[in-house]
Amino acid sequence: MDAARKTLLCAAAMLLLFAASASAQLGEYGGCEPVGNATLVGVSGASCAEVAELARSIGAAEPGEAATLLRAAGWTPLRSASTDSGGGFDVVAIRGRSSLRIRRAGTAPDLDGWMAGRELIFARARLVGGARPPRDAVVCTSAFLISLRGHPGGLSAAHCGGVRRDGTTQRRNAALRRPPQPGIVLGRVQRNLARSRPLDALVLPVPSGASRPAAAVVDRGVSRPPWFVIGTARPLGKRRVCYSGRTSGIDQCGVILSGSARRINRQASRIAGTRVTCTSIIAREGDSGGPVYTRPAANGTVRAIGITTLVFGLFQTMCFTPIEPVLDALNARLVTAGG
Repeated sequence: MDAARKTLLCAAAMLLLFAASASAQLGEYGGCEPVGNATLVGVSGASCAEVAELARSIGAAEPGEAATLLRAAGWTPLRSASTDSGGGFDVVAIRGRSSLRIRRAGTAPDLDGWMAGRELIFARARLVGGARPPRDAVVCTSAFLISLRGHPGGLSAAHCGGVRRDGTTQRRNAALRRPPQPGIVLGRVQRNLARSRPLDALVLPVPSGASRPAAAVVDRGVSRPPWFVIGTARPLGKRRVCYSGRTSGIDQCGVILSGSARRINRQASRIAGTRVTCTSIIAREGDSGGPVYTRPAANGTVRAIGITTLVFGLFQTMCFTPIEPVLDALNARLVTAGG
């Protein structure tokens, strides 16, 4: 085969690899061809060609080295999970606003951390990783990552912790739940705005360390790429928004109510004891604290709008606490994804 034909074939192969990722629908991984012992590679915001050598290296290494190899290549590994069929695991990583999913054989490494949209557990009693949750525990959902006095924190709904008559937090211990155990113990509630403000928001400590990342993304499980949080947006009437909750699932979408919504918002706020904005979206118990965000853009980015607060009325309308008053009250800033 002459050199010109080899060059042409190589170029065609590269185009096919790129097309595999570029043709993916919004919110889905683009499928790539298996590489070495990596039985599945999916990318979003990048091409298959960009990650092929990395996938080959991970497939050839020991299972426990997957996260180390990703970090060395400039990717931040977010989580890993065993496959449904057993005998293998998926690992998800991000770089800038690109995401990557690789599947390979072996035992999944212990890799997990704070992202918006994850299941939380709150309890009066101290939580122990690997032990059963106390009977009085409640489940909620994690919201956005913030920086409070230079330290990272994670938002959720204040009523998940609750407030006693003396103003102290009722369920002050929290964990990132990995059913059926509490999972990653986070510690005590750091700030509870409901103690002094009509705002349903609290701040939790977030995990730290190489295997406990905290990322400015909305989690969508292992099978779909996360949304990247790039800023805040105002809760304007008729604006299309979505939320994710541990009960209802990811990407529950609708619009912020307008027109007669002032009356609905007032009624819902009286019931909640806090200022809320209502939507056309249905929510259920356990979704509280989850992230409310703008309709995802074509590049997979979203803007934070609020924190899921209340299921209101006969139609189980989801109402939320706007994010900007929460940030102002905390004197905190939203952590955003890299560009």
